[in-house]
Amino acid sequence: MRKVKTRNTVKKEDYEDLVYYKLKNSRFKQQRLPAWRPVPTIGTIITFYILFAIIFIGLGIMLLLFTEKIKEEEIPYYSTGDCKNQSVCHINNYTIKNDMSPPIMIYYKLEGFFQNHRRYVRSKSNKQLYGDKTTLEEMESDGNCDPVYKNKDMGLDENATSINGEPLNMEDVAIPCGLIAKTFFNDTFYNWRIGNKTIIPNEKNIAWTKDKELFKNSDPSKQWIDVEDEHFIVWMRASGLPNFRKLWGRIEDTEIKKGDAISFSVENNYNVTHYDGDKTIILSTTNEFGGKNKFLGYSFIIVGGISVLLGIAFPVLYYQRNKNENMRKKI
Repeated sequence: MRKVKTRNTVKKEDYEDLVYYKLKNSRFKQQRLPAWRPVPTIGTIITFYILFAIIFIGLGIMLLLFTEKIKEEEIPYYSTGDCKNQSVCHINNYTIKNDMSPPIMIYYKLEGFFQNHRRYVRSKSNKQLYGDKTTLEEMESDGNCDPVYKNKDMGLDENATSINGEPLNMEDVAIPCGLIAKTFFNDTFYNWRIGNKTIIPNEKNIAWTKDKELFKNSDPSKQWIDVEDEHFIVWMRASGLPNFRKLWGRIEDTEIKKGDAISFSVENNYNVTHYDGDKTIILSTTNEFGGKNKFLGYSFIIVGGISVLLGIAFPVLYYQRNKNENMRKKI
């Protein structure tokens, strides 16, 4: 009888060859693993587009319904208001047209201001804003703040002082430098009243938490502004459209009724004559999706409408093609 080799009697090199042979001829190596590939049919395509349309149109309608529940009041105080030719002005007894429940957001709105210009957006120093000390030579060499490097370039007065009260040298590097910082919106709103009741809006936590982590004071004795001020942080997030609003504060503990008269005072510091703009205060409620924004709802509906058109076009083209092929076969 012939002796049969068992596992224990197989030589090491023969066993390694056997393992290699099995691996080499495995289903994975030979690409014979089971697979599934969808084969689209005219029925599945129509179903896909119709479902897509239902989902997007439904979401769009839902967003618009939520948006309609948001109440807004726009209070112009510059071109059509009383502040155009005054450094300090008072908006008195503006009548509210809707009931508004807290929290009520206070925004300022600018029109005709192109914050999305390429040169404007890059004119800042992230190193400065992070709290690192910089020199004028360093700023001029990297060019990030072009064309605003020095305190005198910021349009500061010769008697300007730093945030801790020390005189500023007009030839020193501006902290912070750049066009975005130079154009910081500095109108001040105060003395808020609803009827005869004084209210104090909350101006804290108006900036994004992540943004606040990125802004640190580096040298208060040489800074012309506090970069940790949340109004400044909000301004530094550039807007993508020429007409935009930015959060200024919140009314958190007072409900405003339809017919109530709201009043406030304005330090009209921000010059908009050089770009023919306008300034407006907006009071707005919010919902689960944030502030009033019809664009998103309309966008969903438009995408859903396109899906409906494609769901109709595909079967029409498909049956037209089949019809043409059948006619050619008959000929």
